[in-house]
Amino acid sequence: MVSRDYIIEKLKSLPEESLEEIADFIEFVGTKKRRKPETISESIEGGEAEPLSQVIGICEGPSDLAERHDKYIYGTR
Repeated sequence: MVSRDYIIEKLKSLPEESLEEIADFIEFVGTKKRRKPETISESIEGGEAEPLSQVIGICEGPSDLAERHDKYIYGTR
């Protein structure tokens, strides 16, 4: 595990131009830790799911479609 003192020493040696990027990264890490993971059903209810998720399960296809999708989409083997 890295100590705070080690990180502080490394920060002191960085050029001023890098500090904004470091601050952005620290903010990102803090936000990522606080965010609650969203379930798929919450995403769909909120309308934030990817567009294809709305058509999942509306038709039947070949049993090997997941494994050989290139064959069916692009005609490759």
